[in-house]
Amino acid sequence: MSKKFALLVAGLLCSCFMAEASAAAPQASTGNAQAPTLQINGFTAIVAGNAKQKDDTNGKGGGAHLAIGSSNIFFTAKGNSANGFHYKYRAALESYPGGKSTSGNSIYFTQNYIEFAQDSWGIFQAGNVVGPEDTLVESGFNLLQGANTIDGTFTNLVNSAEGVIEGVQMYGQTSKAMKVVYYTPGIQVAGSPTAGVITLGLAFTPNTTRFGTGGKDNSGATPDNAYGNNAGIYPDKSIAAYGVNNISMGANYKVDFKTWNLALAAVYIQEKAKRGTPRWVENQNVQGVNDGTLEFFKIKKVHHTRATQFTAAVGSGAWRFATGFIFNGRARLPKTASYGYKAGDAGKAWNIGGQYTIGAYQFALGYFNTSRVLPKVPGRAGANPAYGAVGGRATSDIVSATIDFNALQGLKFFGEVDVFKMRTNANYAKFMGNTNKYTSSSIVPTTKNSGAAVIVGTKLSF
Repeated sequence: MSKKFALLVAGLLCSCFMAEASAAAPQASTGNAQAPTLQINGFTAIVAGNAKQKDDTNGKGGGAHLAIGSSNIFFTAKGNSANGFHYKYRAALESYPGGKSTSGNSIYFTQNYIEFAQDSWGIFQAGNVVGPEDTLVESGFNLLQGANTIDGTFTNLVNSAEGVIEGVQMYGQTSKAMKVVYYTPGIQVAGSPTAGVITLGLAFTPNTTRFGTGGKDNSGATPDNAYGNNAGIYPDKSIAAYGVNNISMGANYKVDFKTWNLALAAVYIQEKAKRGTPRWVENQNVQGVNDGTLEFFKIKKVHHTRATQFTAAVGSGAWRFATGFIFNGRARLPKTASYGYKAGDAGKAWNIGGQYTIGAYQFALGYFNTSRVLPKVPGRAGANPAYGAVGGRATSDIVSATIDFNALQGLKFFGEVDVFKMRTNANYAKFMGNTNKYTSSSIVPTTKNSGAAVIVGTKLSF
């Protein structure tokens, strides 16, 4: 070992030790004031699963699935003043499952924000952080744990029918894109705690896209698709519409009746939806070329986003039940009047779930339903493959059951069973089969699929 290398190692060890000691040691304070201290916590999970399904033509469900799930390390520095002013900085370092994200990075920061709070005026946040559409709602989806059901490992095992929407995502949902957020302090109804408390939230996100075909993107430092942009009816996110000047606002009402409690929430999102000018060339195998032979995807003008969500939850003792409804309207869909097409709608979804906790065990059962009116597109006999007139709906029904066992402090084992049925218009599947997404991979879209997925795993938190 060289002298320079030894000195470098010694310096790093010394720095780490000093940082750890500084984070753990109490800081000098005046009254209730507390200088910022550093806290480090996080989690990792490993999952295994398999699916028995009727359609495995797209490569999913052909064998056992084994992977490290989402893993995060959170760095939080927070302090407070003598008069109750709180301030905090937080960053979340995430390891992308599979070792590589769409930006080419295996590790990146998904949260990176600063927060100021005062009991009398509320909470203000700025940075890469979620908004009211994530923090204020509690639907049936939130009661199911396991491997995160339809928003987790399930999507890696199952071939979804073409055009089926994600059941727990609103259009315009910004996830952890760059934004400013404000939450009011709890407002007591009728001035009495027994009448319940209302919390209001408001967020502004300048730009929700991580791809799109043009336009300013100030939602983060790396072009990762983990932020806020859903492909929807478009073949892939590289040509999907995106949003600017996104505003999400929500209200949450909670009341505790001692023997039972109630929580209600409503969220509304609006944004100016845009599409850039697509690039079309004859060679569909050129990287970045997006389906120039299909007139429907050449349409540039799109409907602005207007999406709403309503949730309700009630609990008593070890039991808790919740439900949620999402209405996406025509968010980000092409304005097709001049082309003779109809774009359908951006879909709606609802869910209901129940949860029971006994000792170290937590059991949950939930049902999810999604429905989207598909575009109406004239048939094209000369296409390859040929397709008839497109119309109808894309729907899904999913029942999920989860069990979580908190074996030790910070150590949890979980299991999940998902039974599903998905279907779409056969001509729509053939129509999408013309897009570069499928022709370049020599695979065909899924028209209908049904079956069951079983997932088990363990999660370690610290």
